[in-house]
Amino acid sequence: ALKDKADATQGPIKAFLVSKGARRILPFWIFNGMAVTARVDVILELASQPEVEMIRLDSTLTAPETDSGVSAVPEWNLNTVRAPELWALGYTGAGIVVASMDTGVDVNHPDLSSKWRGGTNSWFDPNGEHSAPYDVSGHGTQAIGIIVGGSAGGTAIGVSPGAQWIAVKIFNDAGVSSLSLIHQGFQ
Repeated sequence: ALKDKADATQGPIKAFLVSKGARRILPFWIFNGMAVTARVDVILELASQPEVEMIRLDSTLTAPETDSGVSAVPEWNLNTVRAPELWALGYTGAGIVVASMDTGVDVNHPDLSSKWRGGTNSWFDPNGEHSAPYDVSGHGTQAIGIIVGGSAGGTAIGVSPGAQWIAVKIFNDAGVSSLSLIHQGFQ
């Protein structure tokens, strides 16, 4: 019944949003609403429509701070999770592609540059700020380094050094990621 109600009532709102150039329209049937990214003028016009009960900012996330950790031998974390034992058995991540959704990744990092899968489907910046992998804060680079980093600095830094990476830069250069949520109050 919820799906039927959403199907029957969301069409005009979705058509309006499409006609006004809204992006990333994501319908929900469980609460008869949708998430959308749209210009402020479109949101204000939408708010005046009688079938719209509420419009609110869905969420604003702040990019995490990079923590370089304590002074220790660079491989302490790999030994703790016993990664060298897996490598000895042939499990290095070869043939695996790992995806990161974070602050981005520095494609020029010496331990990561050769691990990037490359191509048009290996990097996405929904904020449209960078056409190639980029990381202003370093958090995403650190995270993907722990996963697939090589040994360009003289010691292994990644648990799966044979794997490749792709990434989505979900935080803009200011360190913010936000979505808008529209709730339709149909009875």
